[in-house]
Amino acid sequence: MGLFDLLHGARDRASTLDDRSRAKLLEAWGLAEDDVAADRAPRYSAEGTALDYDRAQWLRKLKHILDELPDSESRWEQLVREGKAKEFDETWMRHLIREEFALLVRRAVADRVFSERERRKLDLARTLVGLNEAEAEAIYASVVKEAETFFGEEVEGA
Repeated sequence: MGLFDLLHGARDRASTLDDRSRAKLLEAWGLAEDDVAADRAPRYSAEGTALDYDRAQWLRKLKHILDELPDSESRWEQLVREGKAKEFDETWMRHLIREEFALLVRRAVADRVFSERERRKLDLARTLVGLNEAEAEAIYASVVKEAETFFGEEVEGA
């Protein structure tokens, strides 16, 4: 058994019930802690095009920037310009941006606590991605309802 296997096993044994519940919820939502974006990245064969690669990279950057808010806020406009310069379909970009916003909300409520820090991050993300308050509230309400149904209890701070 290698060192990383040993460390991984030790971490798993140290998990609490809340950690298991969070992991179960993330799995139910189709979220992987390490590679959420890869599941939605464009799939391509060995003959994949440069456009496929560019789209996959753009999606990874999108996820990374939103995950690291507020520190990454200054990189947002560059990401949008890059997508336009590569002539990505606006509808495709908008769809992925909305999906990533919903994933941010899911991550925020996955531990059954919605903190003020998470609220500020989501409000900044909402502004950057161009969602109005009603759109963001609809996404938020849907995700919170889904989480509360899954856990059988209310999300604290929701």
